[in-house]
Amino acid sequence: MLQDKLGAREVVVFDHTVRADDPEATRKPARNVHSDYSKSGAEKRLVDLLGAEAAAEWALGHYAFVNVWRPVDHPINSAPLGFVRPSSVDPSGWILLDLIYPDRVGQFMGLAGNPKHEWIYQSKMTPNEVAVFNIYDNQGLASIAHSALDMVEDPNIITIRKNIESRTLVRY
Repeated sequence: MLQDKLGAREVVVFDHTVRADDPEATRKPARNVHSDYSKSGAEKRLVDLLGAEAAAEWALGHYAFVNVWRPVDHPINSAPLGFVRPSSVDPSGWILLDLIYPDRVGQFMGLAGNPKHEWIYQSKMTPNEVAVFNIYDNQGLASIAHSALDMVEDPNIITIRKNIESRTLVRY
């Protein structure tokens, strides 16, 4: 799909995360506004995934980290995935944050709140629909700030928001 839709030459799928808006869930929706990789974090992750030699080859060209997100089981009624329109983001609003894992350290970008941010989301997104968005691009395509939104579209529908997201490395 990413080769067709984005014109990618190569795609490496390296992470799948199922999230559920349920107190018992292992992974809940992310409610902090962020993009998954800083420049430094992306460069390190490229090496982690491909090894130093292949990463150096990829870094000579155009590569990106792309998130593929879709609902599971039923349409999203609560906590939909929202995006901040890149044209409304002041670059000085990004905050570099470290993620410390047992086996590695990563870095992502949080986004400070700003009333000028323009938010968008897809209402009642279904499992047949997919959101594909950039989380880092070494040629400067904007990283998309995103977060679960604290909202319920229809209070008469009681379903738990559940989704799967796959992180991918794409070479153009």
